[in-house]
Amino acid sequence: MRSNGDAAEFRMLNRVWSDHLELIGVCPEVAIGMGVPRPTIRLVKGEERISLINPKNGDDYTDKMLEYAEVQSDFLINSGISGFVFKKGSPSCGLERVKVYRGENAHAEKVGAGMFAKVFTTLYPHIPVIEEGRLSDPLQAEHFLARVYFFDEWLNVGVEGWSAAKLMQFHSENKLFLLSRAPDAKRILGRVIANAFENNEHPDIVALKYMAEAQNHLSTLDYTSGPIAHAMERSVGRLPLMPSQDRKELIEVISRYRKGLLSRSAALTLLGHHINRYGDGNIRHQNFIAPIPYKMGLMARV
Repeated sequence: MRSNGDAAEFRMLNRVWSDHLELIGVCPEVAIGMGVPRPTIRLVKGEERISLINPKNGDDYTDKMLEYAEVQSDFLINSGISGFVFKKGSPSCGLERVKVYRGENAHAEKVGAGMFAKVFTTLYPHIPVIEEGRLSDPLQAEHFLARVYFFDEWLNVGVEGWSAAKLMQFHSENKLFLLSRAPDAKRILGRVIANAFENNEHPDIVALKYMAEAQNHLSTLDYTSGPIAHAMERSVGRLPLMPSQDRKELIEVISRYRKGLLSRSAALTLLGHHINRYGDGNIRHQNFIAPIPYKMGLMARV
């Protein structure tokens, strides 16, 4: 809800994707007692800190927001959330390029982050986050939701605690997914696991480090087709029973996708067909081929 009382919903998220997601609404400004409608607040940089101020009367909401942000962030994590969609430009919920004012200066610099968003992402860097405006881009939306489902799988696997075997298996089952989204992450995450267990760290701590590092690498979307095409080719190499003619045709389809002549979904659909026919049913193929439900309608747009 905007400060003036107008609705601020993102329709695809609330009315289409919500069939596959459980949504929790959060409005930090209402939660700290500002109400609806409410005064417009801003981030103001002072000598010692950035404060959350009502410029009309000077009311300072900084301490209330910081206290609420910490408590609510803990509550959301304990509730088992798998991602967070923030509001662009909001002094409480913007992730980046939020206006920051200096004293009475009417001109602002877009260099800040919303106060609630800053606390949340600092406390819990392993949670996938995005600003709602980016969800209008099908590639950004699909990538974010793929991160959410990847994280949700991690939550489910570790619900009863982690072990070295569990974490190594999780990493193995998601290698193709990671290779297709953040090629360097697969190798780096493998090293994170190895080094941590060599130092006798607790598996739950290692798993948390693993996911924070994974989400850090996945937070940047690669718009090129190269990494996904490479992962497709790796998948083909794991289908030794596929006849040579089928293999040749599939490689040609992947090449067309790499060149921008075919959509990703077209190439993945054919690859999925051959995996079902000649594959071994390994989950690592499924996590790569269908990282989000097809019924969400995004795969046809990427």
